[in-house]
Amino acid sequence: MLKERTSRWFEDQRNAIQRMKLNIILPVFFSCVKETLEEAELIQSLVKRVLAKLDNTPLGVAKYPVGLHSRLDELLRILNVKANGVIVLGLYGMGGVGKTTLAKALYNQLVVHFKKRSFISDVKEIARRQNSLVTLQSKLIGDLNSGASPIIESTAEGIQLMKESMNNEPVVIFLDDIDNADQLNALICGRNWFCQGTRVIVTTRDQNVLLPNIVTNIFEVKELSSSESLKLFSYHAFGREQPPKNFSVLAEEVVTLSGGLPLALEIFGSLLFYKKRLKEWQDVVQKLRQIRPGDLQDILEISFTALDEQEKCIFLDLACLLLNTRLEREDAIAIFRGCGFGAESAITELTAKCLLKIVDGNVLWMHDQLKNMGRQIVQRENFGDAGKRSRLWNHDDIMAVLNNHKGTRNIEGIVVDFDNKQDQNSEEVSWIYLKEVFKKYIGQGRTENGLTFHTRAFQCMDNLRLLQINHVKLVGHFKLLPVELKWLQWKGCPLEVIPPELLSRKIAVLDLSESMITQVWNKGKWNVYQNKMSKQLKVVDLRSCRKLKEIPDLSGLQLEKLILEQCNELVEIHPSIGDLTMLTHLNMKGCKNLLTFPNDVSGLKRLEVLILSDCSSLRELPEDLSGWKSLRELLLDGTAITKLPNSIFHLKNLQMLSLNDCWSLEFLPIAIGNLSSLRELSFSGSALKELPDSIGKLKDLEELSLRMCKGLISLPDSLGNLRSLIGLYLDHSSIKELPPSVGLLSQLKFLTVSNCKSLIELPNSVSSLSSLVRLCLQGTYVSELSFQSGNFESLEKLEMGNCTSIRSLPSSTGNMSCLTTLDLQNTSITELPHSIGLLERLWTLNLNNCLNLQHLPTSIGDLKSLCYLYMVETAVSELPDEIGMLSSLKLLKMRKKPQSKEDELLDTEDLHRRESPKRVTLPESFSNLSSLEFLDAHAWKISGKISDDFQKLTALGDLELGYNDFCSLPSSMKGLSVLKRLFLPNCRKLKFLPELPSSLVWLNAANCSSLEQIASISNLEYLEELRFSNCKKIIDIPGIENLKSLKRLYTVGCNACLPSIKRRISKDSLRRMEYLCIPGDDLPDWFIQEVPNVSTHKHRDLKGVIIGVVISLDQKVEDDFRHKVPAIVDVLAMITTPGDAKPKHEKTLKLLGVPDTDEDQLYLCRFQEYSSFTLMLKEGDRLQVAIREHARFNGLKLKKHGMYLVFENEDDFDDDDEDLFDEPQQSVSKKLANFFHSL
Repeated sequence: MLKERTSRWFEDQRNAIQRMKLNIILPVFFSCVKETLEEAELIQSLVKRVLAKLDNTPLGVAKYPVGLHSRLDELLRILNVKANGVIVLGLYGMGGVGKTTLAKALYNQLVVHFKKRSFISDVKEIARRQNSLVTLQSKLIGDLNSGASPIIESTAEGIQLMKESMNNEPVVIFLDDIDNADQLNALICGRNWFCQGTRVIVTTRDQNVLLPNIVTNIFEVKELSSSESLKLFSYHAFGREQPPKNFSVLAEEVVTLSGGLPLALEIFGSLLFYKKRLKEWQDVVQKLRQIRPGDLQDILEISFTALDEQEKCIFLDLACLLLNTRLEREDAIAIFRGCGFGAESAITELTAKCLLKIVDGNVLWMHDQLKNMGRQIVQRENFGDAGKRSRLWNHDDIMAVLNNHKGTRNIEGIVVDFDNKQDQNSEEVSWIYLKEVFKKYIGQGRTENGLTFHTRAFQCMDNLRLLQINHVKLVGHFKLLPVELKWLQWKGCPLEVIPPELLSRKIAVLDLSESMITQVWNKGKWNVYQNKMSKQLKVVDLRSCRKLKEIPDLSGLQLEKLILEQCNELVEIHPSIGDLTMLTHLNMKGCKNLLTFPNDVSGLKRLEVLILSDCSSLRELPEDLSGWKSLRELLLDGTAITKLPNSIFHLKNLQMLSLNDCWSLEFLPIAIGNLSSLRELSFSGSALKELPDSIGKLKDLEELSLRMCKGLISLPDSLGNLRSLIGLYLDHSSIKELPPSVGLLSQLKFLTVSNCKSLIELPNSVSSLSSLVRLCLQGTYVSELSFQSGNFESLEKLEMGNCTSIRSLPSSTGNMSCLTTLDLQNTSITELPHSIGLLERLWTLNLNNCLNLQHLPTSIGDLKSLCYLYMVETAVSELPDEIGMLSSLKLLKMRKKPQSKEDELLDTEDLHRRESPKRVTLPESFSNLSSLEFLDAHAWKISGKISDDFQKLTALGDLELGYNDFCSLPSSMKGLSVLKRLFLPNCRKLKFLPELPSSLVWLNAANCSSLEQIASISNLEYLEELRFSNCKKIIDIPGIENLKSLKRLYTVGCNACLPSIKRRISKDSLRRMEYLCIPGDDLPDWFIQEVPNVSTHKHRDLKGVIIGVVISLDQKVEDDFRHKVPAIVDVLAMITTPGDAKPKHEKTLKLLGVPDTDEDQLYLCRFQEYSSFTLMLKEGDRLQVAIREHARFNGLKLKKHGMYLVFENEDDFDDDDEDLFDEPQQSVSKKLANFFHSL
């Protein structure tokens, strides 16, 4: 189920990208494919801004967020995303008080700060439904890794995989509605799982599940105050902030009786919205007065009693049965229509009364309190006998009813889902237990193929309308199933043929997706049952029935929707499909072997949606399309179609036509211009060579996509007649020019021509596009002379990256008053116009790799909204004083490439012949950048002393100052209270490190050859990585023994401070250490050179692998590699399965610190139990260490190597008296400490 949902989500996103709503994203992807890693922050900034639309909106924060902001501000202060540490915040409060709404709003605030994030809703419901926690673990891992959710065999394995996913960088996780401490343990377990800066938010009704060893902070979500309650109620009841005077007394009483619960206020406000008379209000208030204070279920039930009988029935069906899984509105309507209900009006009414909501565009959602209310109503029908209730959803109740044949005519619906994969993964209910329990049931048992039920268990359920029996086997006579059955969902049905008796029921919606059927029904018996089912069956879903080989004669059926998606064995469709006069939706996506479509489709007069995408063998459509007068959407992406029939002009109602990736489609019929209702037309990736002039007749066309059309070199002049066109997308096509008429597109908002390599100029008429919001010219040869930007008053994004012909911007640039993004990376500009300071809304300015740009204009200080300034590898050598006026600047990335050794020598010789160059310093105003969070001034040749005013950069979290010439850092550095990463590599004149802020997580001072002294680092409680490689003058690292979070220590070549390290390092430090590098030429004698055959210990899990290597690097041998990378990357650890010639897994050891001496260096690598390397090790595997076959470092020698497998109980005890133990009884870390002290 999880894979299906994930696949569906990605499919939805792809479809959305093809539509205009997200056309901002795909061009960004095209333009960034070839970008270097230097542009990661630019991509991130764009992604952050798009996330507000992609990730935040679907969470569905309350329509009227009364009282939300004050609570949100308090929670943001508690979570403080700039601070270190791991914070697990528990939000608790009674149901309906707004915990989920608050969590969603909080997610929307935090999501932009984290690359890895997850929001899991309804944890309690998912855990109960799947009968296991592994589904939740799988989803969480999939979210955090931005990929497919892994298959997990057990909760224990899930915990290991989660540790690996969460250990490398900060994440934000939201777990909504936990009701059991086991759920918290399985998904969070311990705070030591997480990287510093991680934030976890948990919501629950039960404060007791917020375990103190996991949760750091708790926050009670309380009821709204009286004034807040009245405001929220008034919004829902009257559509305004305060009630009318004649209703104010009653409104205040409703608010009081509702107890300040947002859910109750919303429900009652919506209930009373249409009641305009005081008498009606008085009746409702009278009912409220009779309810016990605080009894939310009884309060909500008043809204239920106000429904008519049909609405009540639909509400209970949804609450008890259908909303256990994702249900789209149109599918719900089909089900209830089949039951004879007025489905559309009922769902509209339930939505209007806030008893039901529509989220994610078209998905039905109901608050769990409302679900609980519905279920309590059903349970009250008969507390003692589940078989006498109208609806069954509880697993135990269903098993009891079917086991004891207690089904009665009262039962109207049953839902049960035994997904085989989930059952096998479950630890809570093992296979053996199920087998023992189920084997005593009559007519029911557990087989190798899953659960088996006998049809006679349903015999007495005369009124059964809705039945879900996913992934089970039915035996017995199908004529015993109730005749009144209207909806049958039987996913994973093991039958090869649908029994004809089943088809004779009154089924309206039949879902047999993911089943084993090879044919729909037996041809010989079809005539007997045809008349009985022809008027009933409306929807058939055979999605992913991968063995289905044919579709039978469908004559006489009144089908409205037929889904055959991913039926890979289908080669042809029975001609009778063309006679389905009631069919509105036909989906055959992914039927890769489908060769032909029936030629006579004249009967499909009501067909609205036809999906043939990815039918890669389909070459043609029927010649006569005159019958498809109702067709609105025709999707033919990825087919082998060579042409569209001339009769396409009959499709007068067609709104969307998509032919993406149709590699054989070269020409379009002239008749395409007669599609008068067309709004979206897409040929991206097709072989199209030209557009007919008739395209200009499409007066309603809003989107035209021709991306990746390599054969298309021109557009017709009639393009200018598309007066409704909003988006024109030509990226990566072979277009040579745009017609002058493009300037007539008065509604055009999006014009993208990125990487159109043949495009060298834009027509002057482009300047007339006054509605343009985004203009993307990336990767073209358009010059600055071919257009004037002054008329682009609505333009928000101007992207000209990699336009190497652009040498300057027009002076009118400042007139683009709405501009938020200006991308000029890798252009040939020599200067920015002074008018750029007029761009008051500019958010992002990208000047990366503008090699000819030598200075910034003083007017840059006027860009009050500028948050992101990229100027990597420019010729700018001095910042203007006005830079300090950028009060909103968050990121300044201006790194340069460091000089090679040859260039340094040339510069030194040159110094003797001329005056010393001007010192590079930061302007005094620089310290005014109080919003700056990220500064990269790598290799800027900053010299002298950095001012103490640097401490004013209070928001700074990342500081990269490597390869600079300053001799000291300001003593005020410790005042940078949120600084997490400080990079100072190759600052060869730096002599002293002052006291540093306690917030540091990473400190890199490698290759600082003049560094002599370091202030105590004992306060760096969060420090995880410390690099001092090749700092030969350091004699001590004071305070290193107090670093409780240190995981990686690199001191290659630091011979002078080795005695200090040996003295200060302890077994506790070594237990936490993942990488340790020091000068040394030996390994512990209890290490072995290789593990020829991994042997697990009985009842003792493998807890880690320690690998040690001693290497040397000949300094007399040169190569082009050692000065470009910070690590030795030629030593591999390999795991080989017995009998295999090649390793199944290779791990490059992370040997950070390239030695600048010939002396031996010792590297120790420890892989924890949750690392992928340790998890790959299996019984019988061979573990080896070697230098890679084609080493990148010349002169590298692997002098020694060894390893040790750490098993349970070998290193997980803590005893201060270990010195009294014999070495065999000592812990692994204690033995390592002994070894280091002996060096």
